Amino acid sequence: MKINAKAIAVAAVTFALTVVLGALPYVFFIPLLFTCVTRGWRMTVAQSLFFGVLSLAYAFVMPTPVATVFTKNPWIPIVPRLLAGLGAHGVYVLLRKVMKGDGKAAVTVPVIAACAVGSLLNTALVVPCLIWRGSSLIVPVLGQTFISAAIELGIAVAVVPPLAVTVGRALRLPNYVKKSAPVPPPSQQ
Repeated sequence: MKINAKAIAVAAVTFALTVVLGALPYVFFIPLLFTCVTRGWRMTVAQSLFFGVLSLAYAFVMPTPVATVFTKNPWIPIVPRLLAGLGAHGVYVLLRKVMKGDGKAAVTVPVIAACAVGSLLNTALVVPCLIWRGSSLIVPVLGQTFISAAIELGIAVAVVPPLAVTVGRALRLPNYVKKSAPVPPPSQQ
């Protein structure tokens, strides 16, 4: 895989957005989901690891019951986020292969499904780890956690797909442009 200026620019923007959105509730996961549906698996791994490490760093800065568990068990913010990112990317790739063509549904359904799976996997992998490693701290906020997960899911499927499709078309990414539209050679992208 040849790395070009466009790939570096998109990666820089998604990493920067992860840092900025990390301070806001419910939207921290958006850059990772965007990466899962617009970039390859290597970039998804890099973004997932960055998201997990940044979650751990924020745990030291913003103390909460969840942050306490993260600082005592530094693998919890990292490993589940890596698996959630790879799961979302895998769903996207699988559905793109299953849904042939370049029509609107063939482009948007894989993105929506991948965003939903990524958001649900994040919750399904992190919450059990939190309960297992810090049950006395987490049980009182468990209800709030599931409400937050529902909000994150709604935001993931409402915000990321239109953003990914628009940016994918603007950058002329292969899965987002119509096959009849000419795609410039990789050296010009």
